[in-house]
Amino acid sequence: MLKNTTYTYLLALMLFGACSGFLDEKPNKNILVPESVSEYEALIDNFDQINITPVLPFIYADDYYTSASNWQRFLPWQQNAYFWSDNPYLPEDSPLDYYLMYRKIFYANIILDKINMAPDWSVADQERLKGKALFWRAHAYYELAVLHLPIPDSGFDGAGYFIPLVTDADLGSTQRNDNAGEVFSVIIEDLENSLSLLPDLPEYATQPSRYGGYALLARINLYLGKYEEARQYAGQVLAGPFTLMDYGMQDSTSSYPFELFNSETVLFTTMATQGTVSNDNIAYVSADLMESFDSLDLRLPLYTFSNDFGTVSYRGSYTGDYSVFTGIGLDEVYLILAESNVRLGNEEEGLEHLVSLLEKRYSNEFQLTYGEEGLLEEVLSERRKSLVFRGQRWADLKRFSYWDNRNDNLKRSLEEEEILFESKPENFLLKIAQRELTFMK
Repeated sequence: MLKNTTYTYLLALMLFGACSGFLDEKPNKNILVPESVSEYEALIDNFDQINITPVLPFIYADDYYTSASNWQRFLPWQQNAYFWSDNPYLPEDSPLDYYLMYRKIFYANIILDKINMAPDWSVADQERLKGKALFWRAHAYYELAVLHLPIPDSGFDGAGYFIPLVTDADLGSTQRNDNAGEVFSVIIEDLENSLSLLPDLPEYATQPSRYGGYALLARINLYLGKYEEARQYAGQVLAGPFTLMDYGMQDSTSSYPFELFNSETVLFTTMATQGTVSNDNIAYVSADLMESFDSLDLRLPLYTFSNDFGTVSYRGSYTGDYSVFTGIGLDEVYLILAESNVRLGNEEEGLEHLVSLLEKRYSNEFQLTYGEEGLLEEVLSERRKSLVFRGQRWADLKRFSYWDNRNDNLKRSLEEEEILFESKPENFLLKIAQRELTFMK
């Protein structure tokens, strides 16, 4: 079990203590806990701490490469992750990704615990806060599951893989080490319960909405191989006020061609800032990916730019700047609809959704054709190009290896050293850092 620490002390720790492990330092007794609705809402609306996702899926993915001199600037765990180590952390390392996700979970649990105590709040306040808390708890657990757990019902989800499942703020009394099936049950239940509590559109774009819940459920069900559920939830998003941008109308000469909170943004999150790994002078777009874009494709000049030293960097983030957008755009929703329908045998409907997207992504001369490999391969190819630098590639490679038995051999090299990664299901399970394991016994 984790260290048995009181509710008040834990809240103080997570709010104000930059602890080096999940629960390895005692908090300051003098720090006050929140009481009012506005104070609790400030916890769950703090986008710098809530609207973030881990960096490891970005490092592990094959969207980019870097030079030996740049790699030397990475932190040791980042260097190890770049070469696909399933245990990148040194024994005394405190994994920031892990901490950030459990901090988000803890904030959500604090709110849910408070509501369970029947505070003197209006029903509207309680429902609003509960919806947000359930949504972000599910979001954080999904990010952790992609890194550390096998996909449920895939044949690889044995009892040997687990993460702490914490469902209230008294971590010491309620923490369980649960497997993939149990964790995903909580994720889906939390999101489904949040839908009736969330507004169709949030007050601020950084907050979750019912459409954001539909979109996240669509993404997660696609990952789980539940294509009918993914199709249904993605279809719900199309009823929202979101519109596809015409990439032909975007300014390719702009440093950052896409506005923050643009018309395609359904759910807004960004990758946590952890050193320099995603900087445009560090992360270069791979040559194979560049070559996959057609000459009529409007995405390439908007997504990339050439550096003076002969490399190509990415600039097409929906954050409107250099930070990495990991949220859900309407383009991803169309791609989920296309893929799910094709996998379900509804090729005509899948093709319709794919064409609806590509009409906004190619010049007018474009005509969609696909060869012997079939429509599914065309959908996945367009997904690869549309969602580059979105933080989704690692989850895609993982699900392809599980559900399609696809073995994509990835390769990276630094000077004379070459490292290969074979995309087999068992290679996608990142070990939990040794420092954190001591608190899971």
